[in-house]
Amino acid sequence: MCGISGIIAKSKLDVHEIAKMNAIINHRGPDDEGFVLFNETNFMVAGGDDTAAESWDAEADYCPKQQVNSFIGEDINVAFGHRRLSILDLSPKGHQPMCSANTRYWITYNGEIYNYAEIKEELIGLGYSFVSHTDTEVILAAFETWGKECLNKFTGMWAFAIYDREERSIFLSRDRYGIKPLYYWFSPSGDFYFASEIKQFTVLTGWRAVLNKTRALDFLYSTSCDHTDETLFKGVNTVLPGHCFSLNVDALKPNANGKIDLIKWYNPLHKPFKGSYNEAKEIFLDHFKKSVELHLISDVQVGSALSGGLDSSSIVSYIKILLDKRNKKEQQKTFSACSHYKKFDERYWMDLVVKDAQVDAHFIYTKGEDVIKEAEKMVWQIDEPYGSQAVFLSNKVFQSAKENDVLVLLNGLGADEYLSGYGVFRLFRYRKLFMSFKFYKLYKECRSFKLIFFVLLEYMLLYLPKVVSKWYGDFSRKNLVYKGVYRLLDNSFRKTKYIGPHLASDYKRHNIIDIAEYHLFKEPLQKYLKYEDRNSMAHSVEARVPFLEHRLVEFASSLPVDYLDSPDDSKRILVDAMKGILTDIVRNRKDKKGFITPESRWFKDDFFDEFLSLFKENVVYAKGIINEERALEYFHAVKSGKVKFTYTYWRVISFCIWMKVYKVNLT
Repeated sequence: MCGISGIIAKSKLDVHEIAKMNAIINHRGPDDEGFVLFNETNFMVAGGDDTAAESWDAEADYCPKQQVNSFIGEDINVAFGHRRLSILDLSPKGHQPMCSANTRYWITYNGEIYNYAEIKEELIGLGYSFVSHTDTEVILAAFETWGKECLNKFTGMWAFAIYDREERSIFLSRDRYGIKPLYYWFSPSGDFYFASEIKQFTVLTGWRAVLNKTRALDFLYSTSCDHTDETLFKGVNTVLPGHCFSLNVDALKPNANGKIDLIKWYNPLHKPFKGSYNEAKEIFLDHFKKSVELHLISDVQVGSALSGGLDSSSIVSYIKILLDKRNKKEQQKTFSACSHYKKFDERYWMDLVVKDAQVDAHFIYTKGEDVIKEAEKMVWQIDEPYGSQAVFLSNKVFQSAKENDVLVLLNGLGADEYLSGYGVFRLFRYRKLFMSFKFYKLYKECRSFKLIFFVLLEYMLLYLPKVVSKWYGDFSRKNLVYKGVYRLLDNSFRKTKYIGPHLASDYKRHNIIDIAEYHLFKEPLQKYLKYEDRNSMAHSVEARVPFLEHRLVEFASSLPVDYLDSPDDSKRILVDAMKGILTDIVRNRKDKKGFITPESRWFKDDFFDEFLSLFKENVVYAKGIINEERALEYFHAVKSGKVKFTYTYWRVISFCIWMKVYKVNLT
């Protein structure tokens, strides 16, 4: 897990810029840093202030001999930078940017390829020899052998750039589900920059932060900001999950929309499963076990985030079985966010897993006042505003892991999106009952005709003509779903055209595959992955997500809806597959709360005045967007109970702070 930087200039670039892009993300890679600079005929390898002493002394074409600043004034138009967090092969041979044996291909890479050993054996059989034990070198050899088709061989998470010196071409790729970030920006002069975090662009000549108004509305209305290839910064875009890009550097320029033309390399396989439920359960369990085993590959200590829910508890419990099988005597370390308020605390369920799995547990009790004290720092780390204090609690979990020398943390992120964790698959099961004339069973499950009516209305609206659907969407935005936020906007900003992520034309909800892919590739998983990446890397810890192993996801997505959801359980197949692995009381719990925080108590009771002061201090930076008077009225109405508490309060406050921290302009 690392951080990457890159520049492709139309003419000569400023070496200072690649050095500054690297420096601002030193948290992503405190162990080492490196650079490689290119002109039309040659390459120059360089180090920086944080380059490890061992890297300077190592004998390899990609290890540095000169400081990057010694190349100021050289005729250079392509540059790669890298920050290293050492996880595999801790030796200097893992230094990056790395090159192929013939120095034709160069890579800067962030991520982990968990099946690299298997691919390495295949490449050795084809005549390759390797000098390191890294997955980075395997990626280079695989690309040299198979081109972009190598991506289909990888199991893991990644964002990387490869430069071909012979063809003078650049290749950028992002993993299937967008676990690792990859942003890009064209400067006003036409130079192209790519980076792991948006803040890397803020140090560049020509940078000016301008608000993307449409995406700002998405965030303020519904907390969505990662469901497209755009960001809240106008002109800053992301390489979409499962996409890549390849072009000669001399021909690199933005298209009519100011973006690059991406190639979708990942197309999920969906072959309907025809076997029995028990057969499906065994295959699912096999995929789950293999995924967890792969995600434990590391040369540093690995731990787990434990929330007390089904997903993270399943991972922790299976790791205990693996450790016992391997006769490992060390205890697994877990890290959990808890609350002093019983209503918001999952400690009871965590303790059950801790006892059963015999782990070395660490519990974090976050203080509400810390949310306010660290608000600016959090917004800076995340790059964009964030929607609730669940993000803050997650940050503290990773901080605790680092303080306890655990540099890799597994967690249960991603399971909800395709295993019916949000309960939305239940609607499809209801429709199946209705279409098969099982009305009594449908009534028993729905418990009321009122719920049946709304289920049928939901599906009827999906098939109405577009003009009616558009009317319904406009009506619900202005009068139902977003009315509360709409009132808080400045009158001038209300005129901004708004489509809305949940009602956009690409949101196909006609089957469970469509809904799962929307959740995985657009909303909400993409924002959760961004939060997870920034929170973990802020503390130089690698976050891993076993539930997003693509073969596991593809298999589960091939199953009938009643294999995934039942009258008694969402995530039915996971619940049943964990029998004998996860303690039954946790496996069968019915009061599934998800990841909750005590912020309603913090905002309404404990720190209302402090939150109000935070808003008043920062709302001036959102002038023209947030109406201060109406927002204050809203906050007081929430406190008094006249208006139901939602996370709107924090969306508004964090948005104002973000406008300040990143000096965002309206135009």
